[in-house]
Amino acid sequence: MAREAYEAQARLLVRILPHVAKEEVFALKGGTAINLFYRDLPRLSVDIDLTYLPIKDRSESLLEINDAMGRIAASIERGIAGAKTQRIQGGGGGATRLLARLDGVEIKLETSPVTRGVVHDPEMRYVSETVEDEFGYAEMQIVSFEDLFGGKLHAAVDRQHPRDLFDVELLYDNEGLTDDLFRTFLIYIASSSRPAHELLNPNLIDLDQPYAREFEGMAKTSFSLEKLVDTRKRLITDIQSRFDESTRRFLLSLHDGTPDFAAIDRLQAAD
Repeated sequence: MAREAYEAQARLLVRILPHVAKEEVFALKGGTAINLFYRDLPRLSVDIDLTYLPIKDRSESLLEINDAMGRIAASIERGIAGAKTQRIQGGGGGATRLLARLDGVEIKLETSPVTRGVVHDPEMRYVSETVEDEFGYAEMQIVSFEDLFGGKLHAAVDRQHPRDLFDVELLYDNEGLTDDLFRTFLIYIASSSRPAHELLNPNLIDLDQPYAREFEGMAKTSFSLEKLVDTRKRLITDIQSRFDESTRRFLLSLHDGTPDFAAIDRLQAAD
């Protein structure tokens, strides 16, 4: 996709964010939170990925998510002239996804009906200076650094998408994979629908097609496929090098079906 198309999506995304921010049960996560709020737009982002914050039983959570998504859809259609929305069923059976369209441009909003809550408290942030200059102002509740990048590391070993690997490369260039971040990453491994061993020693996915179709033109500066492959190798090697006694105890507890969050000093995750 050409950069102009990505820019049109990013422009609509920023217009939509204030309508999403009204719903305090959600916090923004993923590439949009990283690249538009946490960093100064090193790459464009075109999806709104949300975490549902309250810890409630599943049926009550799905009902609240459904109602909040309905209010977001109505707010977008009222507040953005010509915009249309469409509710879409998510993996958990509820309509946890939403498409917003305007003048041929489409943005997807979604939240997971399975992975709910966060390890650390979220915070209010506003878009970076470059984002404001190019696309307009927005502020929103964002998941914490550890939750944001813990989830991103999980995505990088799970789907191995070039966008995720790009974000990981910039993590290495800036804050690095700290011990606190690694422990929070393990919580996201524990919350995954896939077995931990498949994520911690993943089968490598070919990146050629997703690079060409869903990444090229998105980054501010040129970023080669070869560099993304190197980043993936570095990440997997780094993760596996951190398997100390406490990590192994935690992973064994996952295998046994009784997660020992104390082993990685994350007792709050038990909630």
